[in-house]
Amino acid sequence: MRGWGFVKKKLSKILIIVAVLVFCLHGVKKVANKFGIHLLEKSNIEINYEHEWDNISKKDKKIIKKAISLAKKKEKLEYVWGEKGEIMTEERLDELIEYYGEKQYPLDKKDYIGKQAFDCSGLVYWVYEEASSVNIGYSTAQQQANLEKYKVKGDLQPGDLIFTTRHVVMYIGDGKIVQSKNKFKYPEGGIHEQPIGWYSKGVAYRPIDYINEQNNKN
Repeated sequence: MRGWGFVKKKLSKILIIVAVLVFCLHGVKKVANKFGIHLLEKSNIEINYEHEWDNISKKDKKIIKKAISLAKKKEKLEYVWGEKGEIMTEERLDELIEYYGEKQYPLDKKDYIGKQAFDCSGLVYWVYEEASSVNIGYSTAQQQANLEKYKVKGDLQPGDLIFTTRHVVMYIGDGKIVQSKNKFKYPEGGIHEQPIGWYSKGVAYRPIDYINEQNNKN
């Protein structure tokens, strides 16, 4: 039989492997945070279609419904990397191409110019800014940082934001979301509604609670 010395050596190797894995995971998180990348967490999403609006106050409903309505009105606009609701000009498009690279803007210029422009975080930033006059954050990283205390507990409700890796969508009720999806031409990309689908595996936050906190400070 192999003695205690052999077992100790095996245990030591296992502990070293575990320590290396923990260190690597910690390192990955630090690097991700440095570059504004939030690693995907375990989903907290539950949906109860029949009672989605039941626990929302009249005041909050007004803000949420306005934000949802604004987002839905932007359907069919193309996705524009880096934009937060500005009207696109040729000069601005040239600036974006120079800064981010031409591959981020693959469509014809006419598909962008003269129209309001949003990326994914830009859309939800803009609709909540318009609906509440509160800035929830420009980027997905800023939004998740601002909303960290307001992670959804229990059922998803309209107006909640669902984050996946470097992307955000808005839940609008009845099992649907609205999003500014990607750089491909609408309807493959651009702003559109769709069933929640695999976004139900994301992590949801409640911006209306953050908005109320900011308003209470003033």
